Amino acid sequence: MMFGLCSWVLYKSHDEARHYALETSQNLTLIAQRDIARNLEILSLSLDTLADRYQHSLLRQLSRDQRHSFLFGSTLGAQHIVVMAVLDAQGKVVVSSRQGAQLGKDYGDRAYFTVQRDTFDHGLYISKPINAKLDTDLQVLVLSKRMSSADGTFTGVVLMALDLNYFRDLFSGLALGSEGVMSLYSRDGVVYMRLPFAESVIGRDISKSSGFQQIAPLIQQDSGSFFLRGVNDGIRRLYAFREIPGTELVLFVGRSEQDIYRHWTEILYTIVSLMVLFSLVCLLLFRVLKKELRKRFEAEQKLHQLTRIDGLTGLLNRRALDDALRSIWSSCNRSSQGVFSILFIDVDHFKLYNDTYGHQKGDDALTAVATCFAGELPRNSDVAARYGGEEFIAVLGETDAPGALQVAEKIRRAIAEMALPHASSAHGIVTVSIGVATYNRQRYGDIDALLKAADAALYQAKGGGRNTIRQA
Repeated sequence: MMFGLCSWVLYKSHDEARHYALETSQNLTLIAQRDIARNLEILSLSLDTLADRYQHSLLRQLSRDQRHSFLFGSTLGAQHIVVMAVLDAQGKVVVSSRQGAQLGKDYGDRAYFTVQRDTFDHGLYISKPINAKLDTDLQVLVLSKRMSSADGTFTGVVLMALDLNYFRDLFSGLALGSEGVMSLYSRDGVVYMRLPFAESVIGRDISKSSGFQQIAPLIQQDSGSFFLRGVNDGIRRLYAFREIPGTELVLFVGRSEQDIYRHWTEILYTIVSLMVLFSLVCLLLFRVLKKELRKRFEAEQKLHQLTRIDGLTGLLNRRALDDALRSIWSSCNRSSQGVFSILFIDVDHFKLYNDTYGHQKGDDALTAVATCFAGELPRNSDVAARYGGEEFIAVLGETDAPGALQVAEKIRRAIAEMALPHASSAHGIVTVSIGVATYNRQRYGDIDALLKAADAALYQAKGGGRNTIRQA
């Protein structure tokens, strides 16, 4: 009872540790998701503002500096916005927030332009990570929105480049625990950010990796969790994930199993130590009793075996066979698809063999036949038994009539191939005849009827010249 109670306590505490870790990770993904979604919405509104101001008639009346302030003044001090720009209908830069930027540069082949050009209502487009060549090399993602005239004609694109350090700073402010990770992937397997940070993995396509292919079907959902072993560090983690609404981005938080179950492991070691001590005390107290019980058990086992094993052949005896037959009959009756078969095996001309070679040789022949046919049974669960005299029975579980005939033929051939001399047989060697019967609840009312059918098939085999097989 004490072992059971301790096991229950450990099980419950293990389950609670997992649920607590999962709840914590889900809360972290929710916090980060809301922050990202809110900022993406603000950035999207900033692009809308830029588009409205660029298309406003007032813009043409302003000086160059005034136009720059009018278009970009509200976002010039925004953290992590690297640049904002307007592309015309051909994809050329017509205005940029960066002073001295090269106007007229063609970006017409970029996805953030072509998607908006070719799709009327795409909304906010988020690019894959891009290495931007500005004052310094930066990893950015480009946000873009379509500009259209009053009649819906495409007139260009407004865009901004967002420094990926925005995600890095956001993730760094969240407590992940030792060996914890936080990642932002697209559903098609592109890495946008990962902590611990490694610049080389940002922008990498991992869609073909074994780890991502395992989780790809899962992350089509809005949120969820899973256990996965890291490909790079081999650490098994519990991951919670959550999509960024309106995008193909998915946020992951992973906590290592070791971190999740650290406190539980300490409890486990304490309880195990106490249980080991308790077990040792019990072992010492009951050593003598255990020794006596073992002696009694072994004696009972030997007695039990003697009552179930045939002393000559080592096979099950008639009593054990009856128990096995009743058990398999009851099992098949309970199942609509239950099936088994019986092989009734008889050594041909065995009386003549005894008369010719003597009873000792006869016993040796029976032992050889028993060993041979038992070795040909295909399953460990199949039953080999001595029915009486030179008659044997094999019970083949889950075996239909064709399968039983195949096993019977293997047994007949194997015994013949032993080539035990039998001068009084027409075949010159020891052979067997076999009757086969297969369970059929409509045809046979009980196990005795099935045995009689197998016995009748055996006598047909003997009447057919022996060394043959007949099926009921």
